[in-house]
Amino acid sequence: MKFFVFYFSLLISSIYSAQMLKNENGDILSEKPFFNEKFIKSVGLKALNGTVSTKKELGSIKSSGKKNNYLFDKNGFLKCQYKTISKSQKRDTNFLFYEYNTEGDLVVKRFSDSYGFYSYSYKYNEDRLKENQVYSREKNASKSKINFSLLEQYIIFEESYNYTKKDTSVIKTVLNSNGRPYQKEIFYYNQLGYLTMVKKRLLINNKLSREEYSYNDRGLLKKIDYFKDGSQKPFKGIKYDYDKFANVTFIDEYKNQERVIHKELLYNHSTFVLKTILSQDLVTNLITITKFKPEFYN
Repeated sequence: MKFFVFYFSLLISSIYSAQMLKNENGDILSEKPFFNEKFIKSVGLKALNGTVSTKKELGSIKSSGKKNNYLFDKNGFLKCQYKTISKSQKRDTNFLFYEYNTEGDLVVKRFSDSYGFYSYSYKYNEDRLKENQVYSREKNASKSKINFSLLEQYIIFEESYNYTKKDTSVIKTVLNSNGRPYQKEIFYYNQLGYLTMVKKRLLINNKLSREEYSYNDRGLLKKIDYFKDGSQKPFKGIKYDYDKFANVTFIDEYKNQERVIHKELLYNHSTFVLKTILSQDLVTNLITITKFKPEFYN
């Protein structure tokens, strides 16, 4: 019996370690790190290099000249994502870099723009909850964008966070650069520890908003609905579907309860590495196809 329990736990662990993309908080395909570090490290993935094509309704597939790339360190952490756009034979690349502490928490998120670089830096409390955020403009000591080295940093603003824990909720108070509170956020959890709702209130004008989360029978995030100021109908929503290995396969985006974007994620069946993202704008019927070519560490 003990052997069966041990074998079953290994089986479940192996199935869920096959997830390449994390979506516990709905961060998939966002500017937040959304890759499963254990999976990336286990397969030795160094980079995902994506080329983007488009197809208009009744038209043929055409290369857009755009690229969408992800770079990983040897521990499996996403260290950079960057997008290259071709305009009139000129190429422009926007970078997003990530830095982490020894616990694996994100401590710096750094963007490039037409003025140089800017960053968000984070510190965490003993419970690994974010306790402050600093926004800065930065200068690169290197002439190459992809080889960033900090030369100068100018702090623009800072905000901090206080937390109060109750039975199944956490109250977060957001303080501005002057140390004065301007927003309250309440995170509600069910008895199993799943986040079910987030309520936000701006303290100056009392403006309210909320997010509602629901899950499938395996505890995977199924839907997020976004509501404005006391409305009973969401102005925006996102739905997710998964395969038997808990990989995200479909993403549907809604606006005023009408589906406006449909995305399909395809994986290599032998490695479970992301292979293609198909995205259809259901308003214009434009289809965007991103095909990825993986690179691996030796």
